[in-house]
Parts: sequence; C-alpha cells; structure tokens
Amino acid sequence: MTADQADEVMAEYLLKGGKMLAKSCKVCGYPLFEYKGETQCVVCPLAAQEEPLPEPEPPRPAPESPAPAAREVQGEVAAEIERTIVHLCGRIRTEQRPDECLTLMKAVERGARALATLGQR
Repeated sequence: MTADQADEVMAEYLLKGGKMLAKSCKVCGYPLFEYKGETQCVVCPLAAQEEPLPEPEPPRPAPESPAPAAREVQGEVAAEIERTIVHLCGRIRTEQRPDECLTLMKAVERGARALATLGQR
C-alpha cells in the first residue's frame, strides 16, 4: 500500500466520523483511529489484503541509553510533537477542503513517525 492510498483510507475514516488519535500503530506507524467505539489501525487491514507479510528483521542490538539531559530533551520534543498532532487532528475534523485535509493528515503521519523514532532511542 502506498502512502497516498493510506492517506485516502484515513481521510475516508475521518469523513465517516472517525477520530484520529495521537497514538501510532506499532506495525505500520500510521496513526490509530477511534471508530465506532473501537481503537484500530485503518491501514494495516488493507495492506494485509494487498501484500504478503514481510520477513521479520533480525533483532537489532539495543541502543545505548542517552544521558539524563538528552532523555529530558527527547521527552520535551516528544511532548511538543504530540501536542502538534492533537492540534492538527482538530484542524482535520473541521477542514472542508479535501486537499488541505490530506495535507494535514500527511503532517500527522510524519509527526507519528517522528514519535516512533524518538521512542526507539
């Protein structure tokens, strides 16, 4: 599944009344949605229909833990990214123009990926 297809699927769920959450899927990295009272990834089920599961990667050695000051900065950066994602989700809910909605969704996706990257350190 391409990023454009994933964006279209997420846009459809937003239009159906789904709520994009500030949490990302641990499998694909896309934002999770709350839809009909359930939290779910709306991208993984479609990707599984189209593509076979990739071979699992061999485990990587755990990175060294950053110094306390670096962890504090990472925490502040992660918190700011989370606040931005929540703000963008609010804008998506009220956005009338589909092209702008898609642009905002791409920004949310990138924010979710950044959070995932910070979580790996």
